[in-house]
Amino acid sequence: MCEVRAMEMLQIFLWIVYPYSVVAIVAMGLVWQYDASREEGTRSKAGRLLLGVVKTLMAASTATGIAIVLSSSIAYEPVLLLRWLISLAQLQPDMSLVMDVSILSKVHFIIVFLFLLSLAFTKEIYYLLKPHLYLKKIFLKLHFERRG
Repeated sequence: MCEVRAMEMLQIFLWIVYPYSVVAIVAMGLVWQYDASREEGTRSKAGRLLLGVVKTLMAASTATGIAIVLSSSIAYEPVLLLRWLISLAQLQPDMSLVMDVSILSKVHFIIVFLFLLSLAFTKEIYYLLKPHLYLKKIFLKLHFERRG
């Protein structure tokens, strides 16, 4: 009985509390880091480590997302996940939607939320508002590497 209750609490935390907490922290990161993002400076060792974690989580979330799309056995899952996200946005979370998806989809969302959470503590958080700046930075970096 106690084990069942603990499992229910874990599921409530993972699929209701955790997403709302990540959204709140990302929103605070956007407000707090917006002006600081204009400053260029040297990165500390901890800053470089955090950026490495962010890049690793971004790669992991991309890989799991591609695996979900390519998996033919879970073709209906993107619809369920979208409906779950809409229910979260409407502040009426429907846990039954997320409980019916595969473990791969659940892992994908946990990784995506970890990525967003870690991104909130970097100065690159403003790329969420202006993703074209990130693409421009990558393009310029590649262009200068080819020239040099």
